[in-house]
Amino acid sequence: MPLGLLALGSWLEGRHVVVIDGRFELAPEARVVELAKSALLLGVSVRTGEPLREALRVSRAARAASPRLPVVWGGPHVSLDPASCLASGVVDACVPGAGEEALQGAVTALRSARPLASVPGLAVAGAEATAPASPPTRLWPRADYSLLDVERYFEERGARLLDYCSSRGMREAPDWLGLRPERVVGEAIELGERYRVSGLRFQDEDFFADPDRLTAIADGLIEAGAPLGWLAEARLADVLEAPPDTLRRLAASGCRRLQLVVAAVTRERVLETAARLRDAGLGGRFVFDVAERKNGGRDLATAISAARALCAMDSRFVTPIRQHREPHSHAEGGRSLEAWAALEKTPWDAAAERRLSRAAFYFAEAQRPPGRRLGKHLLRVLALLRVRLGFFALDLERVAVELSALLRTGRARPRPGGD
Repeated sequence: MPLGLLALGSWLEGRHVVVIDGRFELAPEARVVELAKSALLLGVSVRTGEPLREALRVSRAARAASPRLPVVWGGPHVSLDPASCLASGVVDACVPGAGEEALQGAVTALRSARPLASVPGLAVAGAEATAPASPPTRLWPRADYSLLDVERYFEERGARLLDYCSSRGMREAPDWLGLRPERVVGEAIELGERYRVSGLRFQDEDFFADPDRLTAIADGLIEAGAPLGWLAEARLADVLEAPPDTLRRLAASGCRRLQLVVAAVTRERVLETAARLRDAGLGGRFVFDVAERKNGGRDLATAISAARALCAMDSRFVTPIRQHREPHSHAEGGRSLEAWAALEKTPWDAAAERRLSRAAFYFAEAQRPPGRRLGKHLLRVLALLRVRLGFFALDLERVAVELSALLRTGRARPRPGGD
């Protein structure tokens, strides 16, 4: 769920806000054009790479429908290189930092006929560079989930699993901010009842940043007797350093699984973490983020070895394997927006790409719930056997499945290993 857009829309309480998720709209440009004719402002969240082209198309369509409509961009690419956005000729202002107060300031300025250049936290063409806006110092308002088509997300996900965020920032940063445990517990219970959810997924950047707060949330859920399952992300060190009693309290409060991103693969550390989760009655999703070009290509072999050991240890452990791609840096600035849109990450060599694709496919199929159809059941059995043996070559099953998906839907089958 687009929790960033949900937070911005909820911050503008009292205003008529429409959140458009381009993944669900058959014609997102047409929807934006329809709304642009009477809108005060269009805000677009943009990421580096191909999504920039879609952001440009939508912004140009809106500007054509309403020439005076202010267009404000925010998101990861704006934080990386706001100058390339402003140089596009279709963007009036950028938010290179936290967007809540800057967007609210933009709305207030437009309603009082003041220029966007007067709003703190906004970068506009021709003006001096502005420092990225800091996150708000006051706690944000309650998320207004009525801004989203929640049922559509449940349908796409195949489960009534609701995304929720209770903090912002990372523990290393001085501006980390978390909601009070009482508020988190109260909102979790209310949202669970209102949307009849099967679980709550905490989408915090650093849910374990404050151990006392974490324990208080778990205790609050236990005391409330809420039959609410939940999931969250953690670091390996969070699990290894947590007292066993704390992990057991998490399980008692309804925690079903922790997601742990394993970037620098160390087999012993992963298995020690898994053992602590198993002893506490917790499941684990170990996402192996593999950099094949490092360590002479040994990272993938180590990840496969650790993933096989996890599968043998506990059936509640799942082990997606994905490519690690280095993020772009500010040092890469100076490109045009079209150049940023065309920019691709350095590809792996074909052999390494093939090895990872095979392993990721068979681990995903082995850990998928058994299907009712005979073909799916047979595929799962074969995948389990391959994982047990560690043999992923001659992958005829994978080729057949991907070809079948292409013929049936006209699109390539999504690669396993994502979030």
